[in-house]
Order: sequence, then C-alpha cells, then structure tokens
Amino acid sequence: MKKYFLLLPLLALLNCSGNTEQWAITSPDGMITGQILMDSEGQLSYSLHHQGQGRQAEIIRPSPLGIIREDQEFIRLKLVGSMETGPLGENYTMATGKRKDLSTRYNELTLEFENEYGYRLDMVFRAYDEGFAFKYVFPGTSPDTLTVLRELTAFAMPDGNAWLQPYDSITAYSPAYERNYEGPLPVGTPAPGEEGWCFPALFEVNGYWALLTESNLQHNFYGSHLKQTGDPSTYAVVPPEEEEAFGYGHAVAVSTLPWDMPWRVVITGVHAGEILESNLVTHLAKPSILEDDSWVRPGRASWGWWSGYLAERSTDTPEKLRDFIDLAQEMQWEYSLVDAGWNTRRGLDIKELAAYAKERNVKLLLWYNSGGPLNRVNAGPRDRMYDRDIRREEMRWMQELGISGVKIDFFSSDKQDVIRLYLDILEDAADFELTVNFHGATIPRGWHRTYPHLVSLESVKGSEGYIYHGDFEQYGPVHTSILPFTRNVIGPMDYTPVALSTSNVPHRTSFSYEVALAVAFESGIQHFADHARVFRGLPEGVKTLLSTVPAAWDDTRYLSGYPGQDLVMARRKGEHWFLAGINPEDKPKTLEVDFGFLEPGRSYEATFITDGADNTRFQTTNKTITAESREQVEVLPVGGFSARLVPASD
Repeated sequence: MKKYFLLLPLLALLNCSGNTEQWAITSPDGMITGQILMDSEGQLSYSLHHQGQGRQAEIIRPSPLGIIREDQEFIRLKLVGSMETGPLGENYTMATGKRKDLSTRYNELTLEFENEYGYRLDMVFRAYDEGFAFKYVFPGTSPDTLTVLRELTAFAMPDGNAWLQPYDSITAYSPAYERNYEGPLPVGTPAPGEEGWCFPALFEVNGYWALLTESNLQHNFYGSHLKQTGDPSTYAVVPPEEEEAFGYGHAVAVSTLPWDMPWRVVITGVHAGEILESNLVTHLAKPSILEDDSWVRPGRASWGWWSGYLAERSTDTPEKLRDFIDLAQEMQWEYSLVDAGWNTRRGLDIKELAAYAKERNVKLLLWYNSGGPLNRVNAGPRDRMYDRDIRREEMRWMQELGISGVKIDFFSSDKQDVIRLYLDILEDAADFELTVNFHGATIPRGWHRTYPHLVSLESVKGSEGYIYHGDFEQYGPVHTSILPFTRNVIGPMDYTPVALSTSNVPHRTSFSYEVALAVAFESGIQHFADHARVFRGLPEGVKTLLSTVPAAWDDTRYLSGYPGQDLVMARRKGEHWFLAGINPEDKPKTLEVDFGFLEPGRSYEATFITDGADNTRFQTTNKTITAESREQVEVLPVGGFSARLVPASD
C-alpha cells in the first residue's frame, strides 16, 4: 500500500468551511508560497504569494486549474491521495548558458485526484527559491491513444505593469516569435491580435516581478501560448492555432499513458535582476541525454548573409564565404556559417570550402530548410531534415566532411507534430555530434539542458529587423533592452548582434550600444552580423573585445536597470569579466557601475568601450578596477558601453 505523509509547514491540508480543501507548498527559503484550493464542487484553483522586505504580496491571484481530454473532463475532482517531499535538490552543469555550474533547491507536493467517473489525474507542484511550477500527469499505463483538447490553466495577475510579445499572425514564416516586446503595458492591455501573447511574459505586480513560461516540453505535447479571458487581467494557457503550418498537424496533444505534461512556470523575485539571472527553466528540464558532451563547443561565428542580403540578394558566393572564413580566423572566432542556398550556389563546393576552413582552424556550420509540409519556402537545401532516413544520411555526410553543426529554419508552428520534429532532429544530431541552432522556431523550453548540443534558437526579432521591419529603427532599442529580462532569461537567443552598418532600416543605436549586445545577449553560437570590412576596420580595443567575448558563461550578474529604460550587467568566463551597459532612451545618461561583485583584494585591468563624439564613434579607456571601485559611464541617447576585465597578474 502506498503511504502518504505530511511534513508541516511545507504542506498544510486544511478543512475549510463549505467542504473546501486547501493545501500550501513553500519554497525552502520560506519566501514563496503556492496555495491550492478545491472548492465544494471539486474545482481546483491556485494562487502565489511572495514575501520579502518585511512584507507579503500576491503574485498570482486565485486562478483556475483543470484539463480536458477528448474522452474525459478533469474539472470536478476529489482527492484520493497526497505526497510531499523536500527539501530536494541537485547539482548539474550546463554546456552553454548564463551560468555553468548550477544547484537547485525545492519542495514538491503531489496531489492525486479522480474525476466523477474514477479516472485519475495527478498534479505536481514545486516551490523553488526562485519560483513556482506545476504540471499535470495522467498516471497508469495504457496502449490507447488519448487526446488533450485544452487546459483550464490560467494566470490571474494583479494590477501592475507587463512586458509582452504578441503571438504571431499566421503566415508562411510564422509563428516564429519575431515581434517586438512591448511595455510597460498596464496588466490587462488587450493583445493586438486574436492570437494572444507569447511565453515568456513579464509582470511587475505588487512590488514584485514574475515571468511566466513553460519547461520540459516533450514529444507528447504542443507548445502553448497565452490568451486573455473575459477578465483581461487573466492570461489563459492555450494550444497553437489550427492554421499554423498550413494546417499540417492538429492543435491538440495525443499520447498513451503514463502522460507527463510540461511544467507551467512562474519565475519570481524582489527585483528584475532575479528574473534575469534565473535558471529555473533548466532546473525543471530533464537531465542531459549525453554521457559525454565534451564535443559541444560554444563559440562565435562569422556570417555573410546579413551584410549582403539586400544589396546582392544573398551574397554567399565562394569568394565571400572564403573571406568570412578568413575573418573568423583573424578574429579568433571558432565558426563560420554558410547560409541558405549553398546547395545551388554556382561554383561552390562544400567539400573544398570545408577543407579551406579546416586549414584555418575554423569550423563550418550549414543552413537547412526544415522542409516537409511545414512551409512552402523554396530556399534550400530543403526536405533533407524532415524525413528521418534522409536526415540521418545527410548528417552522416556532414560528419564525414567535418561539418560541426546545422542551422535549421522555417518551422512556423508549435503543434505537437512540429515539437516532435525538433526533438527528433536533436536526437539524431547527437548521434553524429552536430550542434544545432533552430531558426524560424519556437522558444527554448529547457531543451538546451536535455540536449546540450542545442546551442541556440532564434525565436526573437533580432538584427534581421534591420532588413525586414521598418519599425525596428523606432522600436528596436526598447525591444532589445527588454529581451534580457524576457526572452533571453529562458534560454539561448540567436539575435545576431553587432550590426553597425545600415542594411535597409537605419538604426538609432550607437555603435557602442550594438557592440554591448555581444555581452548582453547570451547564445551558444554568437553570430556577428556585419560586413567583414566593417569588423576589420574597427579600433583595436573593440576588435580585442569581440575576439575574446565568450559564447558560454560561468556566471551572470545583474547590476542595475529596468526593462525599457536601461541595463548594466556583468558576465564571467574563468577569471575574466565582461560588462554591458545599454540605454534605449532618447536622452543621454550616466550609467553607474558598482564593482562589488569582483573578488576582494584583487586588481583588474579594464578596457572600456564607450560612446565617442557621436553615435558612430568609439572611445576606448583603460583603467585599474577593484571590488571597491565605482564608475560612472557617460552614454549618448540610445547609447551604451562594454568592458573587458582581466586580472592584473595576467
């Protein structure tokens, strides 16, 4: 017989008036408490509270829970068992990301229910020191395929501010999470389209911060997003749109039993920096499938496509590709990307190009169209990644040629069939030791822990905004200053920074702002966007920073800032620190840097790259910095700075 036990105060079962039942689970540090309520009709709801700074506040108002299968509804329930464990924890290491060595602490509560017909549903709740998560589980075993139509899950937010990204309208290229983040918006602001809002969604409510997202999405479910209900401040979890991917697949989830569904996640903190630094999404993900991930090498890449797309309609000629390989060698970057159309480029022999790159100690990455029925984009090579047999043969060819990784584009849907394709690609790529970068793609959902060779995903309006989106000149700066608090919190982001020249849409950001994004944005493959001649013409101090900035970090620290206003942050690799400061607003500012995060008693030689006389010029300054140092950095309107700190003994 299964035994159930309670360890107060982590779990409290209270018999309330009206035959309601209530449970609570609290984080190990006692600051975060999730409350779960079952009313007299057997309907579940939850709320979330945070306490700190001598007070307690509501982060999530009472919000519905429940799930509807095609064969059964799990709305009116009765409790048949409960189990609490904790505190629990684990230590693990990430191949990429904002922090290499990670440690978790959490308490877990499982509530076991039956519906009125005796069918089982378990709900698992976890409270971490940095947030709260829950998931639905259908236990037992059955070979029958069951279908989930939708959840009742929602997040009812108190009054406050929100930073949100609209979910894409359905096109041949979307949804791809490539719209501007907007904010601050009043909580409850209607979405601009009927499709709703994306994960992750950031809120500032009752003096605290919360980021809503999901984690550990597997083959057996779809990717969700948010829509407002009759109460506009309530954001419901919804399936993909039926029209995505030209109607291929269905906007439902199917599986046999047991069925373990994705975590619904609330990252929360007293200040915005706790959101920026959080790794809760990877804490909740399955451990790595790789016994040995030493072959996964994060790095920087030269990239010729952005700098010539409009002028020469994708200029990846053999001559240009060799020039960008030479650039990677000169800048000490590990990779060079061969983008779309290489299979039909006149005079281009990939085998010869791979040999050319190998002679220069540069690794090649190849672009592919996801193909199949997902899109109707002709750019090639296509239809080599959709079918498993064809895909594995192509990957075998790449491995034999010495190709290091793939960039796969145009997925355009979060339906379960497409989620399966993502994960099937990752599993096959592991067999051939290929890194993977998904474009035109969904957001990270913890996959970069489970599959460490998933080094990046686009799922962002990045520097391509300067090619395709006329509004990026106006809205790009605020958008980029929100991303470190939203999209980049949940995983690597292939924004492709350092776009200094004008492609189609001018930018108001200063050159120093654009360089700072190479530090502010985390991606296991960091593609640099501009012309080879632009990088070669940079001042030596700027070139040194771009040749040494890592693509994976040992530590990340928020120093100051507010989304949409400004940001100062620091990242560490080994004993070297890198700083980024950005000011998206149309006024000059003084950004203050407190170096108290440095090792006490040690001196660092710092090279600051700041705005020059105008927004197309740099100023380089060398200083000696210690943990006691305080610096004030003057930045232009829509300006920024970066810095590299090396221990004085180096």
